[in-house]
Amino acid sequence: MVATRPKRSSLDPAPPSKPGDVIDAHTHLFTVGLLTEMLESMPNPPARFREGLKNRKWGRRGTDVLPDLTPEQAACWYLERLEAAGVSRAVVMSVAPDNQWTRDFLVAAKGHVLALCNIDPFDPSGPELLEREVAVGFRGVKLYPVNRCYRLSDPACRPFFDKVAELGVAVTIHYGVTVDPTGDLRYADPLDLSPVARDYPDTPFVIAHFGAGWLQQVLQLAYQCKNVCVDSSGTNNWMDYHVPKMTLPEVFERALTAMGPERVLFGTDSGTTAPYRTWIAYAQRRTLEEMGLSDHDRDLILRGNAVRIFKIDE
Repeated sequence: MVATRPKRSSLDPAPPSKPGDVIDAHTHLFTVGLLTEMLESMPNPPARFREGLKNRKWGRRGTDVLPDLTPEQAACWYLERLEAAGVSRAVVMSVAPDNQWTRDFLVAAKGHVLALCNIDPFDPSGPELLEREVAVGFRGVKLYPVNRCYRLSDPACRPFFDKVAELGVAVTIHYGVTVDPTGDLRYADPLDLSPVARDYPDTPFVIAHFGAGWLQQVLQLAYQCKNVCVDSSGTNNWMDYHVPKMTLPEVFERALTAMGPERVLFGTDSGTTAPYRTWIAYAQRRTLEEMGLSDHDRDLILRGNAVRIFKIDE
């Protein structure tokens, strides 16, 4: 896929959301400019990153074309992709810490696309960076314990979570299986979050991809900690490896029974090196309709929970 130049040159500020809108609470953003800055900031970037940027190819197979757009062009292009898919806004999970290209993108997006920043919770300067990122518009932080091989229960993370609580922002976390070849499943269990979610009860914690194979542990954690939520993002192909066999309606049913519609967020895990994942959005929305949920409950999952947790209309 090659990114075409957007029809717009700039965006008007996003209006407040309304019932019936769809907000994708878990997406990604990869561009030449963003990744160039990221790799330049890394002392020893992985060879696959250097090769991918050199060839302008990204993605799991290394064959998807990286968009080469300015932040302003990318913001317009991103919104046009969302509109074509019937989605009004999206929340991007940042992959690069302290990235000026992403900040410029957020300014240009004017609330149509929002983002969670990327910070190492063990970094002593992390709390200060988080405060600066929130000040420029980030709505929270995305953490990758499986990919970065750390445990959020480690006391060394407490200063970071103190700042998260002080700022009143949300945290999305990737637990479970990952396509990252450097990931380590010893760090995949969401139950590691238990003491953190317990001790910061006013902080929303969103476990991505229904826990990516650790659904039971997510639901157990959510029973203990009412501030734990899930998003539905991705192909959810972890179901192929789950015993006993599960279907997408069964996954939604388990999550909704255990957590209620107030703690489930819609997402697709769409990136920008391939078309927007309309088939995932369709399958999830059709599943919710066929489950017989009320309009109110469907709106919570597709819009309202993201608005509340990420303070989208503020």
